[in-house]
Amino acid sequence: MNFLAHTLLSCRDEEMLIGNFMADFINNNEAKILPLPIYEGIQVHKRIDTYTDSHPSVLQAIKLVRPYQAKYAPVTVDILFDYFLTQRWSTYSAESLSDFTQRIYAILQKHIDIYPLALQEKIPRMIKNNFLYSCENIESLISTFAMVAKRAKFDNHFDRAHIDLIENEEELGVCFDTFFPDLVAHVGDYCDCH
Repeated sequence: MNFLAHTLLSCRDEEMLIGNFMADFINNNEAKILPLPIYEGIQVHKRIDTYTDSHPSVLQAIKLVRPYQAKYAPVTVDILFDYFLTQRWSTYSAESLSDFTQRIYAILQKHIDIYPLALQEKIPRMIKNNFLYSCENIESLISTFAMVAKRAKFDNHFDRAHIDLIENEEELGVCFDTFFPDLVAHVGDYCDCH
């Protein structure tokens, strides 16, 4: 899953949120010296990723976009699933998406000194670009995939990922609608957030 889902699945626990958010930006040795609640947030992130990577509906979604996205199909699905989450937000949160993002941005800024230096430098830009809204609609997806393409190490077709969405939106939506409630229940096993 991408940023929006990870932050939503961090409950109302700020330290868990911080760990869950920074998990992809920190190595294991750095993680082990963090306060326990933040380290536990990193572990939640890893559990979410492991569960997601093996879920049959996610695998089906990956199969749908693989013809053009190839090795980047899992990355594409992560981003597209955040798009579906924005479209179905009220199903999973009583808080508006706008209020949620402003609350999350405030928490991320409040704890900025905890992050690795590279992430400390990125956070202001990410917030300025309203990164939790980066999958809100087709136009924002095009921009998001263009940024991902710049960071990709291999040839890719992120420039047509939005077309993969348009061509497969109904089936991808079914995959998301089958998967995400299962993920929420899975996270509920170790975090009482929903």
